[in-house]
Amino acid sequence: MGIEYRNYFSLEDYTALRESVGWAPLCPEQVQNGLDNAALLTGCYDGDRLIGCTRLLWDGGVIAYLGDVMVSPGYQDHGIGHTLVRRNIDFLNSQLKEGWKIKLVLFTLPGLESFYTELGFSQRPNDRAGAGMDLWLG
Repeated sequence: MGIEYRNYFSLEDYTALRESVGWAPLCPEQVQNGLDNAALLTGCYDGDRLIGCTRLLWDGGVIAYLGDVMVSPGYQDHGIGHTLVRRNIDFLNSQLKEGWKIKLVLFTLPGLESFYTELGFSQRPNDRAGAGMDLWLG
């Protein structure tokens, strides 16, 4: 594998990766807005093919959200997902100022919790935090 990490990926590459992992298609305009407004895009390429990605949303202060953690099925279990997530954590650590704390949150598919706990995330619910919740509109 000629693996390379880049802080960019295109709408077309993202859409193809979504399809490869079995995620539902989305409106291209909506996806492009999401890519344009992300604090950090991290793509993993094998040659010209996007095989993994993450999208980080951050308010510039306290809260960051890690979304769209995807690795193409043929490339899973090779450390690519861990590297993608770690690059986002490293980015946020590089933005910390004295006295700052940033809370990085995410939602995971059932059964993948241990992937994230290996990277230092706490599983919810726990003694100090309830279950994560979401609301889809539209």
